[in-house]
Amino acid sequence: MFIIFLFLVTERIPARLVLYFLSWSGFLVSFMMRNDMNFALVAMTSSNNSTQHQSLNGSQRILSSSNEEQITIVKSVIISSFYWCYVLSQVVGGVATELFGTKCVFGWSQFATALCSILMPLAAHLHYIAVIVLRSIQGFASGLTWPAMYAIVGYWIPLTERSRFMSSFQGFSIGIGLTYPLCGFILSELDWPFVFYTTGTVGMVWCIFWYLLAFNTPREHPRISEKELNYIEINVKKGVNNSDKIKVPWLKIFKSLPAWAIAITTFGRIYVHYIFIVNGPTFMGNVLKFNFETNGFITGMPFICSYISSVVFCYIADKLVLFKVLSLTNVRKLFTAISQIIPGLLLYCIGYIDNVNILLTVWFIAVIFITASYAGAMANIIDLAPNYGHSAAVLAFCQTIHMSASFISPLTAGFIVTREDSIDQWRNVFEVSCIISILTYLVYHFFGTAEIQPWNKELPTHNESEEGKILSKPKKKNHKIGQLCT
Repeated sequence: MFIIFLFLVTERIPARLVLYFLSWSGFLVSFMMRNDMNFALVAMTSSNNSTQHQSLNGSQRILSSSNEEQITIVKSVIISSFYWCYVLSQVVGGVATELFGTKCVFGWSQFATALCSILMPLAAHLHYIAVIVLRSIQGFASGLTWPAMYAIVGYWIPLTERSRFMSSFQGFSIGIGLTYPLCGFILSELDWPFVFYTTGTVGMVWCIFWYLLAFNTPREHPRISEKELNYIEINVKKGVNNSDKIKVPWLKIFKSLPAWAIAITTFGRIYVHYIFIVNGPTFMGNVLKFNFETNGFITGMPFICSYISSVVFCYIADKLVLFKVLSLTNVRKLFTAISQIIPGLLLYCIGYIDNVNILLTVWFIAVIFITASYAGAMANIIDLAPNYGHSAAVLAFCQTIHMSASFISPLTAGFIVTREDSIDQWRNVFEVSCIISILTYLVYHFFGTAEIQPWNKELPTHNESEEGKILSKPKKKNHKIGQLCT
C-alpha cells in the first residue's frame, strides 16, 4: 500500500521537484553520517567529565590503555581518516558516474556510508583501527556524491532553473545542524552506539526512496508527464551535447593564477569551518563543560541558521552587482573577506573570552559569516569559466586542493591539543586558524579576479540533426520499480 501511495503522489508532482528534494535530503543524510563521529567521539573517549554520565564502553576500553595525549592523536586520526579518501575519490566519482550513471553511483555510495555507520559500534569494540578503516570507506564513498549529483543536473535541469536547483546542495548545512542536537539527545538518553545506528538507519531508509524515485535521465523515468518531458528535452538537449563536445583545457586551468587563488583562499575558509564542525563539540564538552544535549543544541544551531545566511549573502551580492555599486571582482573579494577575515578574527578572540554568553554569541556570528563565501570565492568559479563543462572542471580542480583542509584541520588540532580541557592549547589552535584564514585570503585579494579567462573557449555550433542525440531514444515503458543502476 505504501508503494502504491508513493507512486500516486509522485505522479502528481513534477519529476524535477522530486529530484530536488532527493538531492536536498541526500546531502542532508550524507552529512549526518559524515558528522556523527565528531560528536560521538566525545562520549566514546571521555572518562573524566562529570556532566557526561553515560556509560562509556567499547572504544573507551580500547583507548584507555593509552595516555591522554595518545588518545587525542587517535581521535584526530579517526576524524581525518574520513577526509583522506574523500579527497582522493573526487576524480573517481566523475569517471564512475560517466560509466554507471548518477543513480547507481549516488545510491551505492549512500548505501555503503550507511552500512559503515551501522557497523561502527562493532568496529569500535574490536579496535580503533577498525574504526579508521570504516571511516576511510565512508570518506571514499561520500566523495563520489558531489560529482555524481553535478552530472545529473545537465540532463534534468534547464539552464534557467539551475541556480535554484543548486540550492538543494545546501541540504548539508541542515544535515550538520540536525546531527548535533540529535546526537546530544541520544547520548543523554541512551548510549553512543545508538548515534551510529540512528544515522545509519536514516541513510538506509533514504536509499529506498532514491531507489524508487531517482532516474538518470527524464527518458528513463516511468511516471514523468509528457508535458514535463518535452519541456526538459527542449531546454536541456543543447547543453547536454555541448558538454560532450567541449574539450576541457586542464593544463591551462592548472596554470591559471585566478583558479589557484580560489583554491587557496577556500582552503583557508574550510580550515576554519572544520574547526567549528569537527572540534566544536569537543571544545564545548571539555572546556565549557556542557552536557550532551546542551552541547548538541549549541553546536548545531549556527549551522541551521547558516543555510539562511548563505541565501541572504547571495541576495545582497546580486543586488550590489545589479545596481553597479561595486564591480563583480570587488563583490567577490568583499564577500570572501567577510567569510574569512571576520570569522578568523572572531575565532582568535574566542580563546580570550571568559563570559560564556559572549563567547557563544561570537561563536554563532563566526559560523554565520563563513557562509558569505558562497557569494565570494565559490561563486567566482563560474565567473572565470561560465561555459558549460569548464566551470565543473574548475570546481574539480579547486575542490581537490581546498578539501585537503578537511583532514589537515582536525589533524593539526589533534597534535596541538593534547589536553582537551586546556584553554591555553585551544588558544593555539584558534590562533593558527586565524593566521591561515587571513593569509589565504590575501592571496585571493591580490590574484583573484572575476574576469572570464582566455581559456574559456567559445561553445561549438551544432546543426539541428546533431542536437538531442543523447535524449533521442524512445521513452522506456518500464513498469518495474526501477533497478538501482538504470
